Amino acid sequence: MNVLFVCTGNLCRSPMAEALLGKFASRDGRRDIESLSAGTHAMNGNSSPPEAQQVAGSVGLDLTSHRARPVSSDLIEWADRIVVMSPEHKDFIEMNFPEGMEKVEELARHRPGGKPGDTIKDPYGLSLFYYRQYFGELMEALHNFYAGLDKKSA
Repeated sequence: MNVLFVCTGNLCRSPMAEALLGKFASRDGRRDIESLSAGTHAMNGNSSPPEAQQVAGSVGLDLTSHRARPVSSDLIEWADRIVVMSPEHKDFIEMNFPEGMEKVEELARHRPGGKPGDTIKDPYGLSLFYYRQYFGELMEALHNFYAGLDKKSA
């Protein structure tokens, strides 16, 4: 299963989700799961900010080599599931890549009490406190997302 995570700049949320899903899959020996990330307004080649690298590093994730990339038709085609961080990302895909809409889901719906239209908040430009807080919310939602993936193909 190929999972594409989408946020705005592909600097914080989607790279964290990509790395975290990879860590879960590796831990469980799941070679059937691959993940990538992209951004609706990403500037090709930008690095994750130091705060994102620090927070991800606190749970053993390495974002130092991550480079941002924009959402593309190739990535949409590659993905079996497209996991967005906010309704705006879903709207972007609907407008620019309508062929991918059947694969789209909102990560925030996987949090306890999550409902359509919820958002995984963006810490970009905020203090380390918010990076930690929002990463905790992302981890909780991603853990639940991962738990719901089909384990029969492992």
